[in-house]
Amino acid sequence: MKNAKVITLALLVTAGAPIAAAAQGAGLYYNTSDSASAVDYWLQEQFTNAPSLVYTTGLPALTNTDLESLSGAVATDGAGRIAGLVYARFYFDGPTNHTDNYGAFTLTVTGSTSNRGTNPLVKLTMRGSGYTFDGVTNHPNASLSLTFTSTNKLVYVPSTNVTIYSTNYAVTDTNGITQMLTAANGFATQTNPAYCYLSGRIRGNIQRGQNRAGKQLTINTNAALYTANSIWTVVNGTNFVEQVLNGGFVLDVLTNMDAQVIQLVPGSRLFMNANLGSQLYSASGSANTNSLKWNASFAGVAYAHGSRLQANGTLGPGIAYEQTTDTNNYPTGYITNVVEYAIQNMTNYSGKVLGQNIWSKQLQGVSVSPAPLSP
Repeated sequence: MKNAKVITLALLVTAGAPIAAAAQGAGLYYNTSDSASAVDYWLQEQFTNAPSLVYTTGLPALTNTDLESLSGAVATDGAGRIAGLVYARFYFDGPTNHTDNYGAFTLTVTGSTSNRGTNPLVKLTMRGSGYTFDGVTNHPNASLSLTFTSTNKLVYVPSTNVTIYSTNYAVTDTNGITQMLTAANGFATQTNPAYCYLSGRIRGNIQRGQNRAGKQLTINTNAALYTANSIWTVVNGTNFVEQVLNGGFVLDVLTNMDAQVIQLVPGSRLFMNANLGSQLYSASGSANTNSLKWNASFAGVAYAHGSRLQANGTLGPGIAYEQTTDTNNYPTGYITNVVEYAIQNMTNYSGKVLGQNIWSKQLQGVSVSPAPLSP
């Protein structure tokens, strides 16, 4: 049964709603005595209305001023812990002036990710030292200490156009450089791609350099983590300004799980290597061919280290499409075999991924038609 392709159609019932699972991959293997000893197949589960998880990859953007990440990295591990090192500038005049009146800092970033119900909660602390620049002189021994806490739900923003109705207009990029342009048709348009953001509040202070002793700036303003790096806004009716958003987080919607499954037949052991969303997991558990039940524990590896899931369900027959060169077979190029004890459905699962709780009743789904893969 080499190079078999297995597809198992299963309905996963969670909270009264069906979830479809299709398994695709290599099929049954036999021992030398020609009796079934193990089954090996590719499991593919597809979900709709799946939970949206976030992980932080950068700095938040402020409403009234401008904090720009210029180099470095921020990452979130499987347990939801956030850590990073960033070189950033804080522009005291906001997005319209990036050439002077700013502070430059090397920042240590720490934080955590969790959730309240289905809403993600991100807490982020940024601390560092550097200098401030007033357009003429660098003032050393400046410091920055800010804390961001998300307070609202995720917001999804569709792709939009912003338009200036004027023959003469200006364009200011993220470097603060402005160009004067002319619109032949009397108007000009910039397009913002679709993005989402998680808003909250940022608080703290920035201490200017030594020659500005006592000039401490207190920060207490709205801020947000965005999936976009920048968007276009219109200032004073005739100026396109490219606002820095830092692209500070990623939205990971758990629409599917793909796994390579090995089951011992007859026996009780079950093993998987799985991709859940964009994360890698190793799983082991049991597959009882008498009770037709299975269960497994999933542990995140690499960047997903710290994420854990428990899942269980039932076993049942599936169809194995073994690839063949005989084109007289139906479906063309395949012969069919039965996988007697494949994973048939997943009735329950729960755990914590990227620091955020997920559970089976969050998901709803649709059926997946059992059909052979292309050769």
